[in-house]
Amino acid sequence: MYIEFIATTIEDVILIEKAGADRIELVSSLTEGGVTPSHGLVEAAVRAVNIPINVMVRPHSQSFSYSEEDLAIMKNDIRTIRSLGANGVVLGALNERNEIHRGYLEELIAECAGLEITFHRAIDDTPDPVRSAEILAHYPEITTILTSGGHGDLPSRIQTIQRMKDVCGNMVILVGSGLNKDNILSISSELNTGYYHFGTAVRKNNGLIEGVALEKAQEIVNMLKKG
Repeated sequence: MYIEFIATTIEDVILIEKAGADRIELVSSLTEGGVTPSHGLVEAAVRAVNIPINVMVRPHSQSFSYSEEDLAIMKNDIRTIRSLGANGVVLGALNERNEIHRGYLEELIAECAGLEITFHRAIDDTPDPVRSAEILAHYPEITTILTSGGHGDLPSRIQTIQRMKDVCGNMVILVGSGLNKDNILSISSELNTGYYHFGTAVRKNNGLIEGVALEKAQEIVNMLKKG
């Protein structure tokens, strides 16, 4: 069982490690779905804990379709993130039809030597997440897909994730969005991916702005790892 929690501050980072999670996704502006955090925060986070930190590479929250200028910023951020000792990056790029932008993706991958790569929930905005997972399977550098199985009701999304598992090769399917202590055990037993990603479920008042609540984070870790 592998558990990843989202952090937006150095306090979050420390509490997440204390709770017993396996990895941190470090972002800023959770209210906007997460964008690239400051380099100062990345450096402080890497120094503060021993568990792996994967850093969001997303220059803005307007869309997952980027300009050449955006792409240049993302490349520079990746180089800096690697120099600061992070474990990996979390990224994605779509074209104007919301399909995976393979050209941009390949340029980003070329900057990621030595880093784990997670393709984030941009995949859920593509017309066919299963086909998108099949495309990503052609890139051995990508270790993980973070997904909620697209959009729609939970049963249909679970079916989509099952189909994504069948086509994604050696990539890990990291299930995220909407997971909480009330549904995670049933979802885990049905999907059995073994990799789960939590955001607001471990935060005070389940909010986007308040910080991680240690007790809530520990409860989920204990449910998954000891239950």
